[in-house]
Amino acid sequence: MTETIDLADEQALGPLTTNAFGDRYFFNLNRHAFDKLGAAALFETKFGDLLFREDELNIVVGTDSGMLLQYLRGKTLPKGTRYIFIEPDRVLQALLSHDLLGETDERIVCVGPGEWPQTLQKFKAADYFYIDAVKSVNALCAQDDFIDEYAELSWHVAEVLSQLNWRYSAELGSEAFIARQIANAADNRLPAKLLAKAFSGKTVAILAGGPSLDQALPWVIQHRQQCVVFAVSRISRQLLAAGIEPDFVFSVDPTDLSFDISKEMLNFSEKTVFVCSYHTVPTLVSQWPGTMLYLGARLPWQSDLNIKNLSSAGPTVTNTALNMAYEFGFSRIILCGVDLCFTREGFTHAKGSDEQLAGPRFNLTSLQVETNGGYLAPTSCDFAQAIKSLGRQTQLLSRAGCRIVNLAEGAAKIEAVEYLPAASLLLDSEPVDVDSILAARLSSASGGCQDLEQVHAELKRAQHQVKAIAKLSANARQINDAMYRSEGTVVSFKDKKNLDQIEKKFKREYRQYSRLVKKFGIRSFIKLTKPFDDAEWSAEEARQLGNVYYDAYAEGANKLLALIDAAIDRVSARRQEQMPQPDFAQLLAQAETDRSYGRVKLWRRKFGEESLPAGFAAEFAEMERRYADVLTDRNTKHMARAKSHSNLAAVKHRAGLLFKHRKTAELRDLLAALDKHEQQQAANCYRFLVEGYLAELQECPEDALDAYQRVVDLGDALLEEALARIAAIGVSHDDGQTARLALECLSQLNPVYLPFYAEIQRLQQDMVAAIDSYAAYIGQFPQDVLVQMKLAALYGECRIYDGADMMLDYILQQKPDYAAALALKRHLSEQKTAG
Repeated sequence: MTETIDLADEQALGPLTTNAFGDRYFFNLNRHAFDKLGAAALFETKFGDLLFREDELNIVVGTDSGMLLQYLRGKTLPKGTRYIFIEPDRVLQALLSHDLLGETDERIVCVGPGEWPQTLQKFKAADYFYIDAVKSVNALCAQDDFIDEYAELSWHVAEVLSQLNWRYSAELGSEAFIARQIANAADNRLPAKLLAKAFSGKTVAILAGGPSLDQALPWVIQHRQQCVVFAVSRISRQLLAAGIEPDFVFSVDPTDLSFDISKEMLNFSEKTVFVCSYHTVPTLVSQWPGTMLYLGARLPWQSDLNIKNLSSAGPTVTNTALNMAYEFGFSRIILCGVDLCFTREGFTHAKGSDEQLAGPRFNLTSLQVETNGGYLAPTSCDFAQAIKSLGRQTQLLSRAGCRIVNLAEGAAKIEAVEYLPAASLLLDSEPVDVDSILAARLSSASGGCQDLEQVHAELKRAQHQVKAIAKLSANARQINDAMYRSEGTVVSFKDKKNLDQIEKKFKREYRQYSRLVKKFGIRSFIKLTKPFDDAEWSAEEARQLGNVYYDAYAEGANKLLALIDAAIDRVSARRQEQMPQPDFAQLLAQAETDRSYGRVKLWRRKFGEESLPAGFAAEFAEMERRYADVLTDRNTKHMARAKSHSNLAAVKHRAGLLFKHRKTAELRDLLAALDKHEQQQAANCYRFLVEGYLAELQECPEDALDAYQRVVDLGDALLEEALARIAAIGVSHDDGQTARLALECLSQLNPVYLPFYAEIQRLQQDMVAAIDSYAAYIGQFPQDVLVQMKLAALYGECRIYDGADMMLDYILQQKPDYAAALALKRHLSEQKTAG
């Protein structure tokens, strides 16, 4: 039986079929998606204009058997837009062999997983990243993923694009960073350089959010007085639960997501010092109750307020904490929770984090790294990049005299980082007096009224300059628009001279602020270069080009002006806070604008209950209520994202991949992860499927059948996977009855299995039923010549020569020179004559 039926891979893509609308596709990639609507209509419905926006680079996973690619070729493609389709290798080979991808096109390519990074370079992806115009799209076949190959591919593509997007945004000096810098100007008062070399020769423990933090916290509690504690802000919830208050807490990210992750840090006492980058999310900066030290420049333009300061080191907050440990003078740095890889079960962060509460991560790629313990652990693209950057950083610090130790066996192995179990680590017995060091360095630091006056003056000066640029931009736009005749020639060279004068003012009189304005209109300015559009510009397009140029200036100036105006309002409110009797209406209005409800607590502490006007009691109480709601809300965007990584639907694809590649250890880890998922009842069918896979790999067919039968009994979404394995076991162990029952059920779920069902019926001498099964299949897939040949051969075996001749004649009508059909026809003719 095993020689005749092979269920392993044969049915993976399914037959090449044609629907009622004339669309040709591999049935198993899309199954019944195109039954009711033709491909073009379905693509219109599903994607709309998503793929037809100008100046974008679309990375599309899957081609829907080439139909989505051909659909685009049949459209007028938007200007400056390109498409990179990525298919799994075996799908790509099948598409090429059946000529389903059509002619090559310089703007549309289809490549395999190994080629797409080079194709990104060829298509000048950097130019698209710079204008925030790269997006990842899953074709319908990748959304459904019936063949368990698109899932990992789409996970990998999404991770890589996310990393590249971050990299190119950082290279641009992203406007988000500058926007945060301006917003924080009122609160970034004490530079981190005040603590340069303040802790020379001391030991610091850097606590991050990796899973090993759980094992490190008891050690931290035991040795709390013998070392200084740095903590990344995202672990504040866990530290509060453990009763640990760090000496320093760090945050660098500008996103609102960072606030969701870190907001519990606002519950630390005033003893903790907050060290933040100049561009840290303002809702953390503005509500911090204690001492705060900022890193980098205070303002994004040349200013006396930009004193020489310590800089944050990217790309992660851990890099920054490590750099500050060196700059503050520590000679020994102990890493706790700096894992940069996941547990074997797929947990990415320590207990109490959103990621851990959401459950183990199932959308893991095959990327792995070596750990301190010598075994491999799964990781992500961003963690893999962080390992490299941390390795470069630790080598430099090590050469500078720092000893860097990681306590975790399960952490990623990093060059210049020594692995040492906590029990083997010896600390100085003398406690570190952090309070006295801080008092000596910070007590005389300024940051009051005079500082705010200076910031206010700087912002007003910038406001004046940027307003002038906005006015010049609007004027230049009008001149440029009226400067051309209809045929494209210049009407007045006086206008051209005026534009040249404006350009000189941008470059000379307003040079510093013009550069800043360009950063806010950078994406529009980059579009002007059109590096991905080789067509020559017409006269009209040249006029439009000039308009776009001045519009970009105006756009950047107006964005920047809005930020400066808001910063001036914020400084004004901070100046009010320095007054003995502030304007509380202004303070409340500013706190509402900034969503900084926690400043009410600062006012209560600063002014005392007796100084607070009774008329504002209700507003204060409402602000405090909203502040408490924000801090306790767990239903955040970050939690939603964490839960998406733990979606059980991803288990089917991951388990299938691990089984295919015989990854026994990883399947056991996946089983352990399922045991820890919050939805235990929903996880049951996935657990039984994995148990079946493991039993098969361990050559225990009876146990595997028991596990798969439990999936079948649940009648859940994994029914086809379980039945396919039952059929395969029946075939490989000559258990015809088991195989036949499973294939009967499978053929009702998916007609692709009908030929296998027919074959086992034939082997069991049920010829009429076998003929019926083949006929039912051919009725649905009339182009599958191989199955038609099998039916013709079966007719011959049953001596139903008329049926065989009819089938062979049908085949030869389509393919007159088909050698196999001609040979079988001759053989049957001889058999009939001899018979």
